[in-house]
Amino acid sequence: MLVLPSAYFPSLAYIRTLLNHSDICIDLHEHFVKQSIRTRAEILGANGILQLNVPIIHVAHAKQTVAVLQIDNSKNWQAEHLRSITSAYANAPYFEHYAYDIQLIFEQRYLYVFELNKAILEWVNSALDLQLKISLSTEFTGQTPTDKKAWLGRAPMTTPVYRQVFSEQHEFVQNLSVLDGLMNEGPMLRAHFLPR
Repeated sequence: MLVLPSAYFPSLAYIRTLLNHSDICIDLHEHFVKQSIRTRAEILGANGILQLNVPIIHVAHAKQTVAVLQIDNSKNWQAEHLRSITSAYANAPYFEHYAYDIQLIFEQRYLYVFELNKAILEWVNSALDLQLKISLSTEFTGQTPTDKKAWLGRAPMTTPVYRQVFSEQHEFVQNLSVLDGLMNEGPMLRAHFLPR
């Protein structure tokens, strides 16, 4: 069983790892790592990389585990994220195919970050037909990296090249959110990560 951190629209490196494992456990009892994949995703817009951050409720002077990390729903962040995704991918080949599903995810008012991320992972599981068995940890595993750049960033996590929406304006940007891969490649994205 592979233990992974909870992830908000996870990176393509994270998805590549999922393809090599069918039994996944999400560690809910690790301490929350700020500015990490747990609440951050990166997409490609007309002006370059755009970060989507889920706002959280901070507890003063206390480390929170992912299991109790609450989303700050006092802000209309869902509409902002949906607007950013639409702006970035409205002209992508598979935008119409996935837009409704993403809208449904944002219409849910999740209380906890892990609930939102689990719903996203289940959607990715279905969209890419990964056939994952996903469980949630009942205790701290100590198996997830605490580096906030783990699973994010450009190196050393290379992504096979595919056509991105703004490829005329930007060189290929690797290891973005699974949203970028799905919007541009659709279900064929899975084939990019399988051995040739």
